[in-house]
Amino acid sequence: MSDLSIVDRRGFLFAAAAVAPALTAGRLLGQDIPGTSMEGDGYVPVSLPARPGAEPSMSANERDALERKLSCPCPCTLDIFTCRTSMPSCGFSPRIHWDVVRLVEGGYSAPEIMAAFQDAYGEHILMAPPKQGFNLVGWFAPFTLIGAGAIGILVLLRNWRRPTGAGEEGEHDLRFVPDATSDELERLEAAIRRDEQ
Repeated sequence: MSDLSIVDRRGFLFAAAAVAPALTAGRLLGQDIPGTSMEGDGYVPVSLPARPGAEPSMSANERDALERKLSCPCPCTLDIFTCRTSMPSCGFSPRIHWDVVRLVEGGYSAPEIMAAFQDAYGEHILMAPPKQGFNLVGWFAPFTLIGAGAIGILVLLRNWRRPTGAGEEGEHDLRFVPDATSDELERLEAAIRRDEQ
């Protein structure tokens, strides 16, 4: 068995260990993760009945800003607006764009449209998780860890002492030399004095 085959197996196992929790979480929550191809085979139509006498709830620029908050389910990992305008082969973003357009024309606000997409696709349709519940850990944990690390480094630097055993200038505390006899300590003290001269 060559080392190359061991590395390949390890790489496969690490990749499987990284992907398995995401797939399992989606299944446990009762949500299939949308299609993994550019064809849009996991597209879920999002529609709500237009409100009576509805007028568009936002301008085209505001609608585009809303689309930047929605993640395209295709493998590109871009937002809907960017994917739609830069990836002509995507099967998701044009259809999701038209869903957004119909909801805007139906008089729905940005939070209502975001909630409708979240109901259809789950939380992973959002470019950033909402700042509530357990998601707060994702928002604040990095800053907390960086702050704790900085404090830890400052404490270490403050308490960092040279391990020479030196006391006052010219004095040496040799009590901490392990298993040394008094004769050995005297010879060590004499050697230190010679070195200092």
